Amino acid sequence: MSAITDTRDILRGAAALLFGFGGRIIARILVVLVAGRLFGATEFGILGLTAAIAEITAAIGVLGLKRSLLDMLSYNVEHGLSEAQRVVEAIIVVLVVSFALSTVLMFLWPILVPGHEKLLPFLFIAVPAIAFAEVALAAIKHKRIIKWDVWSRGFNEPWGFLAMTLLLFWAGIIKGGLVIAYVGSVSILAATVGYGLLKTYGLANLLQAKPKLKNCLAIPKKSIPVGITDLGVMMLRRIDILILALFVPASGVGIYYMVQQLATVPQKVNTLFEPMISPVIARLHNRFDASSIKANLIGICRWIFVIQVAITIPIVIFGDFVLSWFNPIFASGGLVLAIILFAELIDGTFITTETPLVFANPKIPPTLIVITLIIELVLIAVFSKLWGIEGAAFGFLIAILCLSIGRLVMLKSRLQINVINASYILPLVLSIIMALVLVAAKILIAPEQWWITTLIVILTIICYVLLIRKFGLSKSDRILLRAIKQKRRREKKARRAKQ
Repeated sequence: MSAITDTRDILRGAAALLFGFGGRIIARILVVLVAGRLFGATEFGILGLTAAIAEITAAIGVLGLKRSLLDMLSYNVEHGLSEAQRVVEAIIVVLVVSFALSTVLMFLWPILVPGHEKLLPFLFIAVPAIAFAEVALAAIKHKRIIKWDVWSRGFNEPWGFLAMTLLLFWAGIIKGGLVIAYVGSVSILAATVGYGLLKTYGLANLLQAKPKLKNCLAIPKKSIPVGITDLGVMMLRRIDILILALFVPASGVGIYYMVQQLATVPQKVNTLFEPMISPVIARLHNRFDASSIKANLIGICRWIFVIQVAITIPIVIFGDFVLSWFNPIFASGGLVLAIILFAELIDGTFITTETPLVFANPKIPPTLIVITLIIELVLIAVFSKLWGIEGAAFGFLIAILCLSIGRLVMLKSRLQINVINASYILPLVLSIIMALVLVAAKILIAPEQWWITTLIVILTIICYVLLIRKFGLSKSDRILLRAIKQKRRREKKARRAKQ
C-alpha cells in the first residue's frame, strides 16, 4: 500500500469514528446529566470508583493485545500464516485471564465498595466483557474495518447505558443503579463487538481455526511489555480516583469523576485516529519504512492538536457554567476541569508517538509509564491531602507533562523523529485569539443571555476552523490531500468504465 492509501485510510477511519464520536458524546452528556441530577454526587462517585477498578483489572486481562495483536497479525500476513488462528488464540488467552481476575476480584469488591454486596453478580461480568471487546476490536481493526468500533462504542454502549440508567431510576433502584447500568452497557459493547468479529472473519473460519497451546502460552510473553504500557495508560486516568477516595468523601470523588467525564470530550479526539494509525504503523514497522512512519506521525500529532484545542478552550472558559448543568454541586469543579483539560491537550497531542516506540523498542513505553505512575502516585497522594480534588488534578497534570516529555525525547533519540515544528505556531496563535474572544464574551454578556454566548462560541470555532483550513495546512498536508482527491477521481473513473 502507498503512503496515499495509508493517509486516506487514517482519515477515512477518523471520519467514520467522528460520526460515532458525536453519538457517544451526546449520550455521555445525557448520562452524566441524568446521573448527576437524579442519582446525586455520592452515587456518581461510587460509579467512578467501581468503573476505575473494573477497567484497570480489564486492562491487566487484555495483556497488551489491544496493540500487540495488530503487530502479530501483520507478521502473520507478511509470512503467509493464519490470521483466524491467531485471533482465536488471543481471545482464549484473554478470556481465561480475565475470568480468573474477575474471580479474585469477587473477594475484594466488598472491601473496595462496601455496602453493595448485591452488585457482585453484575460486577463479575464486567471485566471479561471489557477485555474481550478490546481484543476483538483490535482483530477487526487489523482488517481496516471501522464500522464495528463506531456502532459498539459510538452508539450501542453509551445509549444502552443511558436507557438502563433511566429504566433503573424509573424502577426506583437508586443505590447501585448506576453500577448496574454500567455493567449492562459493557455487556452490550461485548455483544456488538462479538457479532462484528463473526462478520469480519466468518464463523466458519474461526471455528475451523486450530488454536495451539504452545502459541497461547507464548502470547503473554510477546505482549506483556505492551500490556504494561496499556495498563499504565489506563491507570493514569483511574489511579487518581482510587487515591483521591482515600482523602475526600464520595461526593468529592463524584465531582472529580464528573470533571473526568467532561474531559473525555476533547480527549477522544486522538481516538479518532488511533484505530487506523496503529495498523498502519504496525505494517510500516514490519516493512522497515521509517520515513513513512515519520510523515504520518508529524501530520497526525498536529491534526490532533488543531482539533483538540478548538474543543478545549470553550470548555475551560465556561467550565463552571457547564458543570452546573449537571448539578449545582459540580460547579465547584471548574478549576479542576481547566487543569485536567490542559493535561489532556498535552497528552492527546503527543500520545500517538508511543505507538512506533512500542513496535521499535517495546521496553521504552512501559519504563516511561512506570516512572510516570510513580510520580502520579506520590504527587496525587501529597496534593490530595493538602488541597483535595484540585491537588489531585495538579498532580495528574505534572505526571502527564513528564510522560509527554519522555515520549518526545525517546522518539527523537531512538527513531530520529521530531514531531514539533513551526506548523504549530499559527494554530497556537489562533487558539489564543479564540480564548481572548471567549473570555471577553463571558465578562461582557450576562449569564441569562446564554444563547448569545452560545452563538459567539459557535461562530468563534467556525472562524478558527476556516482560518486553519485557509492558512494552517502544511505543504505536505496539501500535497497529500490533493493526491488523495486525484486518486479518488481515478478510482471513480475506473468504476464507471467497468460499468
